[in-house]
Amino acid sequence: MSVDSMFKPFKLGNLTLPNRIVMTAVKLGYATEKGEVTDRHVGFYIRRVQGRVGLITSEPMYVMRNGRELPTQLGIYTDELLPGLRRLTKSVHALGGLIMAHINHAGRAANPQLVPPGELVSASAVHCPANQVVPRPLNGDEIAEVVAAFGAAARRARQAGFDAIEIPFSHGYLIHQFLSPHTNLRDDQYGGVFENRFRFGREVIETVRQQAGGEIPILVRINALDYVEGGLTIEDAVQIVHQLEQLGVNAISVSSGTMCESVPYCLYPSGTPKAHLLPMAARIRKSTSLPVMVAGRIRTPAVAREALAAGQTDLIGLARPFLADPDWVRKTEIGDEDAILLCAACHQGCLAQLRKGLGTSCIFNPQTGHEAELHIIPTVKPRRVIVVGGGPAGLEAAYIAAQRGHQVSLYEQEDWLGGQFHLASRAPYKEEFLDVIRYLSLMVDRAGVDIHLGVQITPQMLTDMHPDAVIIATGGIPLNIPFPGLDEVRWILASDLLEGVGRVETPTVLVIGGGLVGLEVADLLASQGRQVAVVEMLSEVGADMDLLAKSMLLGRLRKHNVSFYTNTRVTKFSSNAVFAQQDNHEIQFPIETVIIAVGVRPNRELADSLESSGLEMYTVGDAVQPRKVLEAIWEGFEAGLKV
Repeated sequence: MSVDSMFKPFKLGNLTLPNRIVMTAVKLGYATEKGEVTDRHVGFYIRRVQGRVGLITSEPMYVMRNGRELPTQLGIYTDELLPGLRRLTKSVHALGGLIMAHINHAGRAANPQLVPPGELVSASAVHCPANQVVPRPLNGDEIAEVVAAFGAAARRARQAGFDAIEIPFSHGYLIHQFLSPHTNLRDDQYGGVFENRFRFGREVIETVRQQAGGEIPILVRINALDYVEGGLTIEDAVQIVHQLEQLGVNAISVSSGTMCESVPYCLYPSGTPKAHLLPMAARIRKSTSLPVMVAGRIRTPAVAREALAAGQTDLIGLARPFLADPDWVRKTEIGDEDAILLCAACHQGCLAQLRKGLGTSCIFNPQTGHEAELHIIPTVKPRRVIVVGGGPAGLEAAYIAAQRGHQVSLYEQEDWLGGQFHLASRAPYKEEFLDVIRYLSLMVDRAGVDIHLGVQITPQMLTDMHPDAVIIATGGIPLNIPFPGLDEVRWILASDLLEGVGRVETPTVLVIGGGLVGLEVADLLASQGRQVAVVEMLSEVGADMDLLAKSMLLGRLRKHNVSFYTNTRVTKFSSNAVFAQQDNHEIQFPIETVIIAVGVRPNRELADSLESSGLEMYTVGDAVQPRKVLEAIWEGFEAGLKV
């Protein structure tokens, strides 16, 4: 294929896609408790249509109430939901977009807080480690009811105006639970040999085709690999595709992992391989005449373009990249790839916010999930705005204020932009954070922000500038607790280690502080072959982390034999030992180098000194209170809107 092959129309059944880029299903959590469409759905999806995505896929819509994963998940289980679904498709079509209905039953992966124990069902009673559920096996009559529910959902998708239907035979959901020998221990006509394990999926496809009609394309998502002992392999995937081809489906979407045993290979956070499904997709594509789509950390246009050119796939699937930048396709099409805000696979704004019940968002794009109410409106009265601090909060504030038409100057005391976020990018598997700094730096430059590096602003300097508004984004200062005897040992602040100011040259290291920074420093040092121990006052390490990111990081640390001491408080140092209290007992660590990662305090010196100045002032990010980059960028965004 040629270089511009991403933007060639593609025939999918009787549907013509304007390009080869598909937004795959991503859970949003914007619905009502009944599963109804809301304004957030409409605003979210039409914004991606405006970004020229070739085909939008809805979030997974549950076909029965005992198959849902979220309390605010979109449903398609009753005709009462049709008005909202029609509103959604009409809004997409009004802008020339196409939208596909992703219909699903989660089976044993359903949310046990939403589904009573007796209604949690699967092929067999196999424990799900992720939600600690042992489901009840479906009997023959119940299987027929689920098949009929898929058919009814397909009918509703057609009646609502969806352009295509996608069904997951993947990710450890109900159909996959019948397919996989790991979860299907049945000895009836739905278990045992492949033909029997495939029977449930076959019946679903047949009824979906019947209820949807012959015109609507049907896609099936399959796993190239389960990453589960006794689960499906690439050879199984090829066999499944052959069966689906005979059933007349229109395309295959390739993914991996299960939501019970191998969640990272479903959701692909940082630390998982980039675009590693492409060779598997290529093997599947060679075995079938069906079009193939593949997803899984294909974050850049270059990777997508190369995959298409090499014939590894026909369509490129992206999900979270469109949370970060809904204009990914449009920017690529006009040759402005440098301006794409690339997803860093951090999951802090999408999955973490979703788990909190706040709905999917993005730490780097505050408008994600709020498209209906958050708008960057040009100012009618340009003002002179000074931003102090070039970290994420300051950069975002400067960019938004300049976008609105204000005259903005940004001052940063270091010789580089990015603040603590720049240091965070030096932790293992966080190199993609550098792309965010690069993006924000480019955006403030394009917006006309006057940037001054290596300048430490004083209150008098600000007063002499006579700005109309000041945004204080001075960040935080690493804490250093004056432990008795600390001066007798070799110690380094975690921030200095990441910045390269301090170095560890000893084989053993003690990290004081088991929060995110402490664990990432431990990861860095352990990967260098050092013996690392982590001391934490709380009852657990990583208490401030999202569960998925935490499990990934702790898995690497355990692999490197890092030791953890929780409920442990360091009390004093000697020349060759560290003393601590653990459960009212004193313990010692014969450690050679100590890393201090006990957090940061707000750098409020400038903000406090300006309180009586009369200046219009906004304080954002860690200068208010040390938190995560999500709060820093969002507060910078809000300040940029207010000035």
